[in-house]
Amino acid sequence: CKGEHTVALALQGRVPCKVRGKVHKGDMLVSAGNGYARPWNNPAMGTVIGKSLENFDGIEGIIEVAVGRL
Repeated sequence: CKGEHTVALALQGRVPCKVRGKVHKGDMLVSAGNGYARPWNNPAMGTVIGKSLENFDGIEGIIEVAVGRL
C-alpha cells in the first residue's frame, strides 16, 4: 500500500528495538508506549515483544532483541 511513512516490521529473528530504562540480557520486553519497550518481570500472555540480547543502562536507546518463538 502506498502511504506517507515507511514502517519496518519484524516477525522473527534478531532485530533492533527502542528501549527505555535499565534492561538486562534475557529480560522479557513489553510495550512502554510511543514505540518503546521496557522490561517486565511477569508479562501476560500475548504482551511480549521479545527477549533482550544485551544489557542497556541508559534512559532511552536501541538494543538487539530476539523476536519470535522464545
